[in-house]
Amino acid sequence: MKIVWNEQSVRWFHNASEYTRYHENLAKILLEHIPCRETLCDMGCGAGMIDFELAPYIGQITCVDISQEAVQSVAETAKQRGIHNITAVCADGGSMKQQWDTVIALYHGGTDAISTYFPMVKDRLILVTHGEALGNFGPKGHKVRKCFDSMGFKERMDELGVQYELKYTALEYGQPFQDRSEAEAFVTAYTMPMGPEDMEKYLAAHLVETGDEKYPLYIPNQKKMGIFIIRRDEN
Repeated sequence: MKIVWNEQSVRWFHNASEYTRYHENLAKILLEHIPCRETLCDMGCGAGMIDFELAPYIGQITCVDISQEAVQSVAETAKQRGIHNITAVCADGGSMKQQWDTVIALYHGGTDAISTYFPMVKDRLILVTHGEALGNFGPKGHKVRKCFDSMGFKERMDELGVQYELKYTALEYGQPFQDRSEAEAFVTAYTMPMGPEDMEKYLAAHLVETGDEKYPLYIPNQKKMGIFIIRRDEN
């Protein structure tokens, strides 16, 4: 599905990252595979959550997204946090002409990501793909289908004869909420259309009370992923 970037969706990403520490934990994994840390580009950066976690370890980060709302959010958050080594650019990633030590793309670019982004790589391209073809949120029959998953991407890489290292992992990345109406809005945004009865059944089964004053409600989600490390010297 294509994420619609607006004030609400950006807030959901920030809240989930804060509550689950998903991007903090993912950054630790990615840094194990980023030896050259002078420059990095995040293609399809969205709200840039991973970049804020990588910023202390990378010389200069370029965040690229076609959404002006997403890019504006990255720039504003970087300013608020006093992060000075992140540059946000509103552009189609495929149109970029620069090169960076490392290029990353999280759940972005589809099976053409290798041909689109590899020319921009000095050292390595790191692609994080969905572990499963269907999303985790929503009842059966209402889950969204992902644009590409790890298995489909692996098959494509093998067809092209690309040399890569593949790591499978899973991290908690559920969504916290301040109230039930926010939970309903989130589920509506990230699932296929459903009626009120299906919504009620889904929330009754998955929405849990946390005891947390800031985020009293939460939908758990173990996010499975495949991480493809594609090195310049091997390709």
